[in-house]
Amino acid sequence: MGFEYHHLDEADVRAAMLACWQEEWVALEVVSGPARPYGKQLTAIGWDAFAVAMPEALVRQDDEWLYGQMSDLNYWDTHLTRKTKQGIKLVDYNKADAIRKLCFGEFNIAYIRGLATALVGRNETDCVVYRADSAYVPRGECSEWEGRQFPLQDVVDGHRARYWPPGQGDQSSFSVPSGPNCHHSIKAVGT
Repeated sequence: MGFEYHHLDEADVRAAMLACWQEEWVALEVVSGPARPYGKQLTAIGWDAFAVAMPEALVRQDDEWLYGQMSDLNYWDTHLTRKTKQGIKLVDYNKADAIRKLCFGEFNIAYIRGLATALVGRNETDCVVYRADSAYVPRGECSEWEGRQFPLQDVVDGHRARYWPPGQGDQSSFSVPSGPNCHHSIKAVGT
């Protein structure tokens, strides 16, 4: 089951989701795998598949559809590499979890950025943070934000601010989601 979204049926939100994502994608296309903010376990064909599936998901589909599109294991590295005292070691990882993190997390990030942009375009100033999906281990920080209003400009400015670009992230920045596996999103005030 995917995240709960309140504004996916609004055309300006869908359009802003796509426009914001495409703007960021242009910058990410030139970044190598490990330096990307997401999709580090994707193979080259997986990265290409994501480039096709994500825009379709943003315009007409949802995070569950995206998960289905990206579930081909050929899109994913078979193992992760870890440096050990003995050298490089191949380790297995939970591919279903990696697919879920990528698809649900990145769709939510695109939704948050697009919705914030659309709401600013409507001359709204604030949004409300809510839990869009249950979390195995809820984070204290973002759980405290649930039901509270925040300035939309803070949401826009906080896009990936904690971890991107590499080495320039500020862990003290306000950012929704607060990090990987965060299950919070935003909605318009009064929704």
